Amino acid sequence: MQVIFLDFDGVLHPYGEQAVDENFRLIGNPNLFVWLPILDSLLAPYPAVRIVVSSDWRRLFDDKALIRLLGPLGSRFEGVVETYRSSRADEIMAEAHRRRLTQWLAIDDHPSVVSASRRDERYIACEPETGIAAAGPQSKLRFRLTRLVRSDS
Repeated sequence: MQVIFLDFDGVLHPYGEQAVDENFRLIGNPNLFVWLPILDSLLAPYPAVRIVVSSDWRRLFDDKALIRLLGPLGSRFEGVVETYRSSRADEIMAEAHRRRLTQWLAIDDHPSVVSASRRDERYIACEPETGIAAAGPQSKLRFRLTRLVRSDS
């Protein structure tokens, strides 16, 4: 199985966008998931690639809500990171091991992922203000998806 561990804040929309009210209910902020169509386009040539949500949103919303939030990518939903560690990068690595994944990528803006991306190309770091809308992460994802799929053949 080919998997992308996906963060939301700082990847699919700018970090810091208000998402929930004081009761942790999702609000109607039009700036949320504004870059989702970019990721959808990047993944379109790779229908077998699945998504595991690594975002902290996994702690606020159930699977059904996450699928709905992923919109056109909802059909790729494979679950959430269920492993809790000291850093996001460690959580992703532990989850990959728990699921026995050998082919995976992670897209995130978390500082631990930024650090991990310097030594492990499976981690694709985003800037919190530009996320997947920036050329750098798009280019890395495009290149690594090609290699990920090719290595499965």
